[in-house]
Amino acid sequence: MKKIYPVLSPSAEVAGQSVYRLPEQVGSGGICIDTFASGLRLIYLNLQSKENISIVSETSDWGFGINFSLKGYSKFHTSALQGDFLIEAGKSGHSCSPGTTIQAEDYSSGRRVKINIVFDAKVLSDFAKDDEEAFLPFLQGFKDQVPFADHDRILPQMHQALNQIQACPYTGKTRALFLESKALELMAYKLEQIRSRTRPALRQYGVSPYDIERIRYAAGCLLQDPVNPPDITTLAAAAGMNRSKFYQCFKQVFGHSPLDHLRSHRLHLAKNYLTKGKHNVTEAAFAVGYNNLSHFTKIFTAQFGILPHKVS
Repeated sequence: MKKIYPVLSPSAEVAGQSVYRLPEQVGSGGICIDTFASGLRLIYLNLQSKENISIVSETSDWGFGINFSLKGYSKFHTSALQGDFLIEAGKSGHSCSPGTTIQAEDYSSGRRVKINIVFDAKVLSDFAKDDEEAFLPFLQGFKDQVPFADHDRILPQMHQALNQIQACPYTGKTRALFLESKALELMAYKLEQIRSRTRPALRQYGVSPYDIERIRYAAGCLLQDPVNPPDITTLAAAAGMNRSKFYQCFKQVFGHSPLDHLRSHRLHLAKNYLTKGKHNVTEAAFAVGYNNLSHFTKIFTAQFGILPHKVS
């Protein structure tokens, strides 16, 4: 078993992203880590190894992670826990580990694809600040200072969000907004999965008239500048909520996520520009924040049932 100690480097293409590539003699692909202003980290591992390898890392703070295994399997072991954990394709795991922990994940030769969401104790506490009860499955390990690991199956709605992460067509701030919103969505699905299994009677978020007013205010902020929209952290602050509660309340008020809300607004703006005849398709797409014309055409057609160049 060849041991790999990955050294991450800043991406030359994506701001806020760190990358590691497998040496050519070992295989291809590697690891990409996006770190958001909230402190949330999204780790995407996609590699093809020529031999059995073990990727070794060290953590320095109490942390919590959720992982989604999409292809291949691995064996995870850490100095904080006894025994090994087999992570199979189609499984979603979550774990809490203390600081100064050596951990390793063993991969057999072949393809391995997984996505992790990681945040430290402070970030987790910030998420749970306004609704600690909802986060009890995540918080218990930190409260008791007891490491743990568990896993369950990947649900269909999780698969959909994971596929959207892998196929993310955006760049810049819109990309960060999209990926962070999907990470929050996956965290919500995981919380609900754990809660339904262990404490089905836990309450759901209640949206008061005051909450609705704050959410609508934040939605207005989101749509002010469709080309350079604010991120989830900024929107949540505008609503006076933590990020998790904001995301949940937003979906209850509008029936869709902040990103879906932004996309719908952009497309309706573009359609209005095209209807007035003062913009061609390329100009309309750029004016609302889409730099990929083929992607714009695809989602415009899906939204309105007509190709953008046929709008009159």
